[in-house]
Amino acid sequence: MQKGNALPVIPVIESIRIVSEEGNRHADRSQYRLVQTPQTFLLSIIKDAFTQDESPLFTDDASVCEAKGGHINLVEGNPENIKITQPSDLQIANLFLQTLASKNS
Repeated sequence: MQKGNALPVIPVIESIRIVSEEGNRHADRSQYRLVQTPQTFLLSIIKDAFTQDESPLFTDDASVCEAKGGHINLVEGNPENIKITQPSDLQIANLFLQTLASKNS
């Protein structure tokens, strides 16, 4: 691994808003990316990152590495690489598998 880490990301396609106590406003979605898994790191880098105290701002390994001063390298992800967290995600995954199976028949 040449750069020490790699995070697959995909562009945000939905409209997004920034929410604050004062209200909300439009956000430029071209400035954002959705992070996917797996996130990859050289073992020495990620082990060192996890020696720091825990923070509520840590949402993934990349946020831990970045808080330790690491630079995060983004690579092109795949929209079909979905995260399964809700029951409806299983239905979407099943549709992807059915499509893949029909292409291979």
